[in-house]
Amino acid sequence: MEGRLRLRQPQITPVEGGFLLTDPYGVYEKPLALTEGGLFLLSLMEGRTLEEVQEEVFKAHGVLVPRKELEELAKALEEAGLLLTEKVQERLREEEAKLKRERPMRLAGLSYPQGEKKARAFLEAFRAAYPGEGKEAEVLLLPHLEPARIPEAYGAALAVLERTREPERIYLVGVAHRPLEAKAAALPVPFHTPFGPMEPDLPALQALDALLPYELFNTPLAFREEHSLELPLFFLKGRYPKARLVPLLVGRRSPELGEALRVVLKDHPGLVVLAMDLSHVGPRFGDEPLSRPLAEEARRRDLGFLERLAQGEPEAALAFLGENPTRIDATEVVGSLAPLLRGRRGEVLAHRLDLEAPTLSAVGAGTLAF
Repeated sequence: MEGRLRLRQPQITPVEGGFLLTDPYGVYEKPLALTEGGLFLLSLMEGRTLEEVQEEVFKAHGVLVPRKELEELAKALEEAGLLLTEKVQERLREEEAKLKRERPMRLAGLSYPQGEKKARAFLEAFRAAYPGEGKEAEVLLLPHLEPARIPEAYGAALAVLERTREPERIYLVGVAHRPLEAKAAALPVPFHTPFGPMEPDLPALQALDALLPYELFNTPLAFREEHSLELPLFFLKGRYPKARLVPLLVGRRSPELGEALRVVLKDHPGLVVLAMDLSHVGPRFGDEPLSRPLAEEARRRDLGFLERLAQGEPEAALAFLGENPTRIDATEVVGSLAPLLRGRRGEVLAHRLDLEAPTLSAVGAGTLAF
């Protein structure tokens, strides 16, 4: 490889014997396994030529890395989509262009049925899993965890939706699991579901974009595999066939987004839906295997957080978490939407700490209607 190298930021997962590097947006599915030494070489590559990488290693360790070894690493990085060659950039542009037209279903046939008839039966079975009645809501907090793991939480959300008159639009705010170029992002395209496409509300999206200090339509690729929007959207479209969508992802805390939403809702009213999970505990997340004390702490954190939100005190809910030892993933969304949640009373309808038996880990999920 000639010239200076440009790298994409990979997702890095520690594994036995080294690290697994993957494309953060899932465009390239093939992962790259590196040892600690390989990761060190990678850390020297950005903006340098292969010869300069050789020089840096020699200065640091007195070892001359063979040129062929560096070329093989660069080739492997390109095949994993992590080295910005012309070929990789063209592939990324093609994927981004597709997403600027429509967002296809990624989890149909995996997390929910693909056909409408089976999807409708799936939806009704989840409503039956929750024995209670819902209440009318202006803001709904629901999970984005795999539906089969927490049927009663999604059932509680469906109970709320059946009591709430179909809105003209839904502001669906999810947790970004992929890097965003700005604090938050939107994708103004149809999102496909088994019940048909959910069309974007372009006037509301444009009004929101105009009020923010950053470009809202900034990272289309972040929406490509984002389950925090797709899973709740299945239930929302199933209940509200005519509503339009304002799909938002939050990566970093953005109170400006909450303030902008407050303004936009006056002229473009709709149902606000926060799609977020709660505690993440166990070996998958860096803890010891799930035990009764760890589970009790996760439940205490989850319910304390939800109860303070239900009292209209988002700042108190965040303060209660402190350093967030159980890794509740809702913090950036709640911190962003605090201006919208402050003073708004709600009711906790469901909570569950779901065990992932193969990894002895667990994730919390809850449903809260305001």
